[in-house]
Amino acid sequence: MAGTDTTTDEPPPPVGRFTALRSGQFRLLMAAGMAMQLGQWIQRVALLWVVYDITGSALALASVNFLADIFVLVISPFVGPMADRIGARRLLMASAFSQATVAIVIASAVFTDHSSLTLLYVVSAGFGIGQAINNTVRNVLVYDTVGRDLLRNGLALNGLTGNTMRVIGPSAGGIIVGLRGADLAFAVQAVLLVTAVFFVAALKSQNTPVAKRSSVLVELAEGFRHVKENSALRISFVITILTGALVYPYIGFMPVFVRENMGGTAIEQGWLFSGVGIGSLVGLWYVAAGRGGERSMLWSGAAYMALVGVFAQMTAFTPALVCLVFAGVVHSVFSTLNQALIQLNADPAHRARALGLYSMAGGIQPFAALILGKLIKMYGPSGPMGVACAIATAVTLVLAIRSTRRARATSAPSAA
Repeated sequence: MAGTDTTTDEPPPPVGRFTALRSGQFRLLMAAGMAMQLGQWIQRVALLWVVYDITGSALALASVNFLADIFVLVISPFVGPMADRIGARRLLMASAFSQATVAIVIASAVFTDHSSLTLLYVVSAGFGIGQAINNTVRNVLVYDTVGRDLLRNGLALNGLTGNTMRVIGPSAGGIIVGLRGADLAFAVQAVLLVTAVFFVAALKSQNTPVAKRSSVLVELAEGFRHVKENSALRISFVITILTGALVYPYIGFMPVFVRENMGGTAIEQGWLFSGVGIGSLVGLWYVAAGRGGERSMLWSGAAYMALVGVFAQMTAFTPALVCLVFAGVVHSVFSTLNQALIQLNADPAHRARALGLYSMAGGIQPFAALILGKLIKMYGPSGPMGVACAIATAVTLVLAIRSTRRARATSAPSAA
């Protein structure tokens, strides 16, 4: 039986914007996520800048992002069944510990002048594996720590802190790389990830592992079947694939936009990364009150895609930053509601698997980035990225219009 459709935009029961923070376990989960995401953004700024500094190639940037993101596609589908079997908290603990170990290795290598382009690729792959696990498991644990009724509120607050780290992290990373170098940036990241391990260790187990008689592949097939039979989930997955393939790759090419379009520096790159995070702090305030459904998700998604396309055409730093700030406002609404609707529309037994498949849907990004990297190398960054965003915006607008008409048709008989 398909999951209950909860995509309506009708006003939900009133929710205080900080209600989820009453849970001590949720506060620990947020603290661990903040440390992980702050380290992730500092690492990303440093890694991309160093790789482009060494190679001067957009295709090399695409290769680094491919190694990081391919594991989202390969590993994410299995994260849900693994969380059901061994427990989400244990899985997050193993991932956090592994990432902290990798961070210590790269920081040591850079400080002792033993780093290389090959090592940077390996590090990118290692963190890609960790993120493939973290993205799904943290969302599972948000539900487990606050419950269904406060899910939007919990995801919004989790996103609020994450985007605060997105403001601080890239800016701090850009300043560190610009004034001191990548070695200190990687060292700071290592300290943050070790801190995250301690926060995760303090979490109590929120879900009891369930003994499974069927194989992981059978459970994965059941998850695919559930998505296929649930129209609300299908819409969320289509929009996730669309964004991952045509819009999100711009993040990996940020050094190209900064250097070729704007003639900018590592510090300006850090601020542009932070721009989306700054805007997200505004958008998440809307979702934190428990508002929004499918229509809000689709319309805000279309606006985000269009704004990224506009950003790709800009040649001056200040208007580009303003554009990304506005993109952040609508992106936070879009992405948070999409994650919430995945969990709200899935049957409880398939929730973890649905989240794993959701992460996998976004894993198409590395393949699209390789193609875009080749096109950017041939034609420059503005044209290919602009066309990609235009296609994504057009498809999302069609879905948004259909969703709005469907909602009006449903509400009209009720009003009569």
